[in-house]
Amino acid sequence: MADQTISVSPSGEEFTLPIEADYQAENDRLAASRILVLGASYREDVGDTRYSGSELIVRKLTEMGAEVQVHDPYVKHWWELEKQETFPAPGHSWSRFFRNQESLTDIRVSQDLESSLKGVDAVILAVRHDAYQELEPEQIIAMVGNPAVIIDCFAMLTDTQIKTFFAAGYEVKGLGRGHMKRLKEEVAGK
Repeated sequence: MADQTISVSPSGEEFTLPIEADYQAENDRLAASRILVLGASYREDVGDTRYSGSELIVRKLTEMGAEVQVHDPYVKHWWELEKQETFPAPGHSWSRFFRNQESLTDIRVSQDLESSLKGVDAVILAVRHDAYQELEPEQIIAMVGNPAVIIDCFAMLTDTQIKTFFAAGYEVKGLGRGHMKRLKEEVAGK
């Protein structure tokens, strides 16, 4: 199976979020996966969702069939999704570029991190909020309750934190992290 990717350009800078074939194999199908996106705002520690790269991630994952949840401590309503037919103006929503977007009008941004993390198949660290940077792997592991995939979009995790996830049976993917395989082998004792 070929890798699928999501290209995001929130401020003119291109980066690609890998949704890799090995992730799909580990979790049967992306369509059956519960994915939590941590961060809806366009930048860290603000509540503004206009031009958020997370919107593209949520829309593409939804198009691919994933069950997407969103947590953000600063965002109460994500109008670009909840009112996608009329916001920012009729006919101007990004929903017109994606399939299967109808259910996104029902999405609500959670303020409860613990209940949001419970039982998810994957966690995407999409915004560098202080609240997310202060989380330790042990806290995430305890809240999720099962091995999952962690996707770090902004190199928020240290090597030590990544090793903790690997030791707990998690898979970790990250942008700009070419040494991830070496870290996993160190944990496995190879």
